[in-house]
Amino acid sequence: MNSGVLEAILYCLQFSPELGDEEVERISRMILEQPFHDLTTEEQYAGIEAALAAEAWENDLSWQPHDEPSVRNFLRRLLERLHALRPWQEPPFRNLGLGHWEEFKHGALLAHLRLYSPAQDQMHARLRTVPGDEHRLRGLVLRLRSGDEVALVAPPLPNGDDAVLVAVPPHRPAQKVIEAFLTHTGYPPGRVSPAGRRRWGRRSGGTLPPGLRG
Repeated sequence: MNSGVLEAILYCLQFSPELGDEEVERISRMILEQPFHDLTTEEQYAGIEAALAAEAWENDLSWQPHDEPSVRNFLRRLLERLHALRPWQEPPFRNLGLGHWEEFKHGALLAHLRLYSPAQDQMHARLRTVPGDEHRLRGLVLRLRSGDEVALVAPPLPNGDDAVLVAVPPHRPAQKVIEAFLTHTGYPPGRVSPAGRRRWGRRSGGTLPPGLRG
């Protein structure tokens, strides 16, 4: 059983005075649009099913305002709502991990991104140092709802204010992929400059992280 799904749901319910239909709707939309732990909807659904099937939970509920019977009743109604929302769309984007890092590291440059601080920028917050990379590059590989797969690549901190968006050929026309990235991640268009355009001048419009080639 993926107890992480149950823990994530419990975390989201800790300040909810009641577990009514509004909470069922809120959590179901989170599962579909902001998946827990970057799991698919099917994986999250299965995690909820497994939690309900378990005779006893290892999770400590002492910090919860809701007892186990109330939470189990909520989970049953949550499954019913998710089932009613089928067929499920892909989430706007999913983190695919760094398993195909080398392909993306040498992929096609699509755009330059100007990052904000991780506290203000969810893409920046998701960047992770790539294990074993000689340049200590930070990466994030995403599958977008459009089906496009892209990666953000940034130099190590503290000099990592900018990133690049890359894709592995063959891919759709660069502008289409950039548009999909903007649409499905909600990234501000003013902070994305297609490759070849130096919207922010020489420094951030043309500089590549170490180890990448344009």
